[in-house]
Amino acid sequence: MEEFWKSALTYCGSAAIAGVLGYVIYPQIISSPYLKNLTHNELFALMSLLIVVTFAICAMLINATTKRRAGGNTVVIKSSTIHGSVRAGDNGTDKSK
Repeated sequence: MEEFWKSALTYCGSAAIAGVLGYVIYPQIISSPYLKNLTHNELFALMSLLIVVTFAICAMLINATTKRRAGGNTVVIKSSTIHGSVRAGDNGTDKSK
C-alpha cells in the first residue's frame, strides 16, 4: 500500500489525496446524522474548516516526504588549488584515552 501512495503522489501529486478524500471520506462525513442539527452557516463553516485542515495536512506530508536529507559528510570543491599540507577532521588530542 505504501508503494501505491508513493506512485500516486509521484504521478498525481496532491490530486491523488484529494480524489480519495472526495470519493471516499467526504460523502461519509456529509451523510453523518450529527450534521443534521447544524444550520446552513455552521455546516458551511465546518466544511470549510475541514477542507483547510485537509489541505494543510497534505501540504505538510508532501513537504516532509520531498525534503532532501543531508548526504553524510561529503564536500565538493571545484577549481581549487591547494598549497601545503591539508588535514581534515579533529586534529586535537584523542580524548578517549
